[in-house]
Amino acid sequence: MSIIKKAPAILTREFRMEEPVSVLLDEYAQFIESSPDHVINSALKKTLWRDQDYRKWREQRKNGGGDTAKRGAAEGPTKS
Repeated sequence: MSIIKKAPAILTREFRMEEPVSVLLDEYAQFIESSPDHVINSALKKTLWRDQDYRKWREQRKNGGGDTAKRGAAEGPTKS
């Protein structure tokens, strides 16, 4: 088993975002001397990992948690 893991696949996706968020994204990337892509990936990973409700929902889906998981799979997570 290798010590260094294979790099994850990089996909190209297109998103729309509010103009002020776009400005913040570019400024933050400049602040940390990195790319906006890196900022988006890091911010999403941190945010989604910290969301306990999402993690429970995801685990239920993974374990085939009955009707709720099936319904959630079709509808996706709903949070306000």
